[in-house]
Amino acid sequence: MSIFDVIVVGAGPAGLAAAAHLRDAGLSVVVLEQGSIADAIRRWPYYLKFFSSAPNLELEGFPLIVRDDKPTREEYLAYLRRFVRDKRLDVRQGHRVEAVERQPSGGFRVGGEDEAGDAFSFESEFVVVATGAYDHPRPLGVPGEDLPKVSHYFTEVHPYAFRRVAVVGGRSSAAEAALLLQRAGAEVTLIHRGAAMEGLKYWIAPDLENRIREGAICAFFGARVEEIRPRDLTIRTAAGDLMRLPNDFVLAMTGYEPDATQLRRMGIEVDPDTNTPQHDTQTLETNVPGLYVAGVITCGNISGSVFIENSRHHGALILASILAKRAAC
Repeated sequence: MSIFDVIVVGAGPAGLAAAAHLRDAGLSVVVLEQGSIADAIRRWPYYLKFFSSAPNLELEGFPLIVRDDKPTREEYLAYLRRFVRDKRLDVRQGHRVEAVERQPSGGFRVGGEDEAGDAFSFESEFVVVATGAYDHPRPLGVPGEDLPKVSHYFTEVHPYAFRRVAVVGGRSSAAEAALLLQRAGAEVTLIHRGAAMEGLKYWIAPDLENRIREGAICAFFGARVEEIRPRDLTIRTAAGDLMRLPNDFVLAMTGYEPDATQLRRMGIEVDPDTNTPQHDTQTLETNVPGLYVAGVITCGNISGSVFIENSRHHGALILASILAKRAAC
């Protein structure tokens, strides 16, 4: 059985940055990732460009060189591959963690199954959970949500060209999807529970407003989806009326939330309302001694409050806590 100082669960930017910081300090570290490196970013829209400039997305002082001021999805994925290679990080892709168990004698045993179906088991003194939330979309909770025409992920416009597409959501991801689809020739209907879109990137808001004003995108605010069927869907408008809309596809861009069940299995206490794991904000240690959280998962359901820029330093906080623990022994 392999034994490490630290096991990091999740190979997104926060997990990789933490692993590099800990390894640079001389700790033995392995990163376990159920998918590929930065699997969530890999599944973002192909055409995506980051809102932040390159310096704000750099990890551990590792330079991010891009063509424009803001990196594209492809540029950042290439950057993360270089980061893993040059930092010589031990990243085990295709390793799904199913159990993190604290041992009576101290430390942890982390087990699961790899992509070939073989079981694995590692031990470590400390564990960092940096799994994000992208694998767990927030459901609409309506009949028909499980139909093949419904997706909580949007990667490209081509399959939706010249089709009737409902985009459900009220933030930038929904607005960007609606605009891209409209430009590709889709008949787009935007549906949002709120009275207006929220937190849009500054260059998206006027574009969307203009498309709605000219009728290129049909928008229903203060509305909610009631039922989805193979050829149409029903919404309840702000006035309380039921309306049936012809429809080919539904993109539910409703956000994502952490896997609270998995966190609780690890022994972490989770707020039942926000899905926020209990942790010390100064050290990121949870209520389970030696078990830390990093990245987006620290904020629970509060989408957009923790991202790459303000979580890339999480490794430094965790390292300080680990060194303090060892010094106290």
